[in-house]
Amino acid sequence: MLKNCENCGGQLHFSPKDKGNVCSSCGSVFPVQYNYSFNKKTFDEHTMDQSTDELANSLRSFKCKSCGANVMLTKFQMQTVCPYCGNTTIVKSKSKNLLYIDSILPFTFGKADALKKFKNTLNKKFYANKKVFKKIDENNVSGIYANAFVFDISTASTYSGVFSYTASYRTRDGKVRTKTYYKDVSGIFDKAYKNITVEANSNIEQEELYSVMPFEYGSAVEFKEDFMYGYMLEYKDKMFNSCVATAETIIKEDIKKQLLNKHGCTKIERLTLNTDYIDRRYNYCLLPIYLITSEAKNKRYKVIMNGQTGKLGKLPKDKVRVFLTILFVCLLIVGGILLYMYFSK
Repeated sequence: MLKNCENCGGQLHFSPKDKGNVCSSCGSVFPVQYNYSFNKKTFDEHTMDQSTDELANSLRSFKCKSCGANVMLTKFQMQTVCPYCGNTTIVKSKSKNLLYIDSILPFTFGKADALKKFKNTLNKKFYANKKVFKKIDENNVSGIYANAFVFDISTASTYSGVFSYTASYRTRDGKVRTKTYYKDVSGIFDKAYKNITVEANSNIEQEELYSVMPFEYGSAVEFKEDFMYGYMLEYKDKMFNSCVATAETIIKEDIKKQLLNKHGCTKIERLTLNTDYIDRRYNYCLLPIYLITSEAKNKRYKVIMNGQTGKLGKLPKDKVRVFLTILFVCLLIVGGILLYMYFSK
């Protein structure tokens, strides 16, 4: 998003270091006043009506012709570079899907620090493909606010079924065998889930978002447009009910894991699970994400970073190092078998 400096007309951008908007031309700093807020509303308070505030009226939806990514731009931005594929050709989209934003988690460090954090982490990862990011600079770093629904949901479940686990034992002749044991299970299981985070845009997948979590929601503030100057806003293309369904799926999978641990088992053979969702609440907020991209051999690489903590998502692997490691392990195993055969004669 863009806004001009009231002193010289230059472009403003939010600076985490200065905790305000800084003019790129004259250096003027405009502090941003804010209130910490991460209140959650009941599902009954949810509305599908689009926002009619000043932010919504100033935004338009644009779609990248190359990769299909959607971003929200201000009416002053006629052209920009797609942060996902680097394409400069974007076209105006017909629809806009912006709801009232409850909270925003501001970036805590700028692009230069993001690049430094990325390189430091990259160098520590033995299997990361360092070659494809060798020549990147700040132009390869984009700051994006991702849309997300954050849920608090209490659950009450009843269950019955059959679980199993496998244990090893030694026979009289000294050989090791394994046996699978089965358990009939049933009971009740209650758990309150807090801050279940579900992404609301298709450009960043749920798995990618989880790879850079957790976010520090205690630092969330009441939404203000001032925090967004110099950053892009993701297009929210997933409906509230769809995000609720994703949250319930995440919860159900966790309940299954909790039940396995409770009964000391490792596999579900059969399970009937009935879960009631109680006191469901949500907060619609914007999460700070840095997108680091690079291109090598006609292939584009993308890594996301938590704009609060600096935690990196999945890095591309160095296939040569992975192959050599696998080969080395295989040779060790073969060598161990040959030694065992030799000394057992």
